[in-house]
Amino acid sequence: MEKALGAGDAATSGGSPAADAAKSGDFASAEEMQRNWPRFRGPGGNGISLWTNLPATWDVKTGAGIAWKVASPASGFNSPIAWGDRVFFSAGDAHKREVICLDGKTGQVLWRQPVANVPGAPAKPAEVPESTGYAASSMATDGRRVYVIFANGDCAGFTLEGKLAWSKSFGALKNPYGNATSLDTWHDRLIVQLDQGDNEDNLSKLYALDGRTGKVVWQTPRKVGGSWASPIVMEAVGKGQIITLAVPSVIAYAAADGSELWRADGLNGEITPSPVFAGGLVIVASPSEALMAIRPDGQGNVTKTHMAWKFEDNVPDVTTPLSNGELVFTITTSGMLTCLDAKDGKKQWDHDYETEFHASPSLAGNRLYLFSQKGTAAVVEAAREFKELFRTEMSDGFHASPAFAADKIFLRGLTNVWCLGTAAAKEKAAGQ
Repeated sequence: MEKALGAGDAATSGGSPAADAAKSGDFASAEEMQRNWPRFRGPGGNGISLWTNLPATWDVKTGAGIAWKVASPASGFNSPIAWGDRVFFSAGDAHKREVICLDGKTGQVLWRQPVANVPGAPAKPAEVPESTGYAASSMATDGRRVYVIFANGDCAGFTLEGKLAWSKSFGALKNPYGNATSLDTWHDRLIVQLDQGDNEDNLSKLYALDGRTGKVVWQTPRKVGGSWASPIVMEAVGKGQIITLAVPSVIAYAAADGSELWRADGLNGEITPSPVFAGGLVIVASPSEALMAIRPDGQGNVTKTHMAWKFEDNVPDVTTPLSNGELVFTITTSGMLTCLDAKDGKKQWDHDYETEFHASPSLAGNRLYLFSQKGTAAVVEAAREFKELFRTEMSDGFHASPAFAADKIFLRGLTNVWCLGTAAAKEKAAGQ
């Protein structure tokens, strides 16, 4: 583990700077984070909304249950995040990269800011496949600033009002599919996982940046190759843990200083599904091979001592699992939805939707929300027996996972941005 020199050193000492920042209101409280959607798949990256007053049905033809729909202002595969009445996402290509903020009540663009002339950025644009693009990584917010990263290594922080706070470049990223790992925050720090190249290249690192300045607080080398899963930051065993995935290991780091806490081996293939933490277990997918549940209270290599269960059927290769602590839900790219018992990994049921999914499942109350690449949307009861509550075809395609707010669901489609909302929410939006 390497520490940044200078001002960053103080930020790793005992956690008191984080406490000072909290007192000054420089990052949101845990309660604020739970009420919003601050990163890919929401608080903790678990895909679960605190809010339950969300639309259970909607009608594309009549507009019932749809608060607004606007043409997408720019392209990108990253998922939206939401804070208060604002929705954020990034977009870009080889020539232009930007952050866009929409009014969550109306869908109107509040601001859009380019990320350009970044200090240290390579002069030659990165070669990125169209299937991933320059803006596959989802943004993150600590409730005071929003953060973005692109496939060319450019990273930036903005105020919620769109003023650039800082920008920096991590240099050209060596990744055959482009960078798709999303950002996370811990207190006033931005967590950036940059896995690239091959294991022996020694290019991969995990960073914690000061959210105010973008300066490196700490950085930890990772002897792994490229990966596409996003880290999560969780509180377990009395400490902040950053959970990362890359062949061959699940590795947990201390959020305070980046030191390694534990690791579990067993990952193979192209690591795209992200980890989740629920019911006291870290649940991870080795794509198309095995779903594994790990207890996070060990030290060192815990492969043989802390593996709670393993399941080897219908394992997703792109989407991230979801668990409410009682049940686990997964969906494969080909559309096989599976429900497991979270305690022992035993299958409860499966159902084949026979259409392709890249958006990960989400949960609000007892309703599981699914959105497919070809526009099929379904709501399923989160229970030990399969029961579909609602299904419709939408005039769009969805690669991005949804964002949830109080009485709203925000969807970033290939052609439109949608706000699914109750009648009350639609009337409120119309009256603005």
